[in-house]
Amino acid sequence: FLDQCTDEAKALGLTGPQFVAKSVIPRIIRSGRAALCLQSFYTAGPKEVRAWTIQKGTLAPQAAGVIHTDFERGFIKAEVCNFDDFKALHAGQASMAKVKDAG
Repeated sequence: FLDQCTDEAKALGLTGPQFVAKSVIPRIIRSGRAALCLQSFYTAGPKEVRAWTIQKGTLAPQAAGVIHTDFERGFIKAEVCNFDDFKALHAGQASMAKVKDAG
């Protein structure tokens, strides 16, 4: 449907980025998450990376409880870093040493 709308605009002589039909679903999702004060945190292992949704302001032990209730009771610490730093410095290694060294 979006391609059809874009093609109709071109047929009418309307060109440019403002006349390309785009889905608003991502915007609706972002707005809904913001209105509900939700955010995500990620867990990464050798086989998968997973996003978990929590309420903004949730403390680390309670966030760990979203994964499994035992994690909340036995919570020790969280290794936290900026995603852009993680992506740039981690390079798939098992250690977070480079990310920690970068601060």
